[in-house]
Amino acid sequence: MSDWLPPGLFDYGAELATEADRRLGAGVAGDAACWIDMPRRLGTADEPSEPVRWGDGALCVDLGPDDSETWERFAEVHRDQADPDVVAAAAQEWRLPVTPFRRVSEAAVETAAPAPSCEPMGPASLDGKQIVDLTSMWAGPLCTELLGRAGAEVRKASSAARPDGLAGTAMYAELNAHKTAVELDPRFGADRDALERLLATADLLVTSLSPRALANLELLPEQLCVRHPRLHTLAITAFEPDSPECCWIAYGTGVHAASGLGWLGDEPQAPAYSYPDPLAGLLAARVAAEQIVGAAAQHMRVSLAGAVAPLAEWASCRRTAGALTTLARSPHDAPGPMAAAPSVDSATTPGSASGGGRHG
Repeated sequence: MSDWLPPGLFDYGAELATEADRRLGAGVAGDAACWIDMPRRLGTADEPSEPVRWGDGALCVDLGPDDSETWERFAEVHRDQADPDVVAAAAQEWRLPVTPFRRVSEAAVETAAPAPSCEPMGPASLDGKQIVDLTSMWAGPLCTELLGRAGAEVRKASSAARPDGLAGTAMYAELNAHKTAVELDPRFGADRDALERLLATADLLVTSLSPRALANLELLPEQLCVRHPRLHTLAITAFEPDSPECCWIAYGTGVHAASGLGWLGDEPQAPAYSYPDPLAGLLAARVAAEQIVGAAAQHMRVSLAGAVAPLAEWASCRRTAGALTTLARSPHDAPGPMAAAPSVDSATTPGSASGGGRHG
């Protein structure tokens, strides 16, 4: 496994965990390194996709189990296109999770949106609060696991027909320890009725589905407000709703590539694991707590790209100053990031690709 992780990762994660604990209660998030370094700590990481050289740059090609044949056809059609950004945009039209590796000087750093609520508030009281969890993999399950540890009653929807990609691993067990599993597939009638009953009494719905999937399931905020007007929603997404990549599908490694953090040196680099996911999960847990107590908007989005934006901005500044450290091997040897707030967006509709594993 690659040892490469971006400089400042663990210090920045510690800042996010501290903010989460201020909303959830002391020690709920605790040591951020335990969440960020889960794949190595628990030995459940897949080897990340290595950069694929293309034209005058490189691509992150994160193929799912059903994507290989489509990718081969796509690559043949577009083999003469040299610009990785153009190729990635075209691949997204084919619903392939392909993103360009950008240099940190070329990447459009996501605009930092609201910092934690300025309203004086201690830990939110989540005892008895009802959370419906429609997330998978890492970012979303981390968010809802922290809510469960803070006292919320979390019901995680799962389906044997479409299992979580981490199911059966130590990571899955740890990320879903404080939840009640509910077997249902919201695409089908009886299970859809069961989901509606859960939403009728829920305080918050957390999703990592694409806008297209949410619309098909009638789970967009403007659709839900008719049936469940008091329900809060939190969409964990890959990219920001106002970015050119707003509807792209991607994994955390794809967000890493597009952010510029994957090309800080002479060559593009794959990360040791999908570090944008735990950053977004920690951020989302804080936002969710603020939503539940009325200190944030009823409908919110947190993106992986927004969560890593402070790291990318700091790396860009350090690169300009000629003092960039390019490797963070452990939770204790990385320089600290800047204090810029990660991107958080209030929403009436989730307008970007999905989050938590494959985002879209």
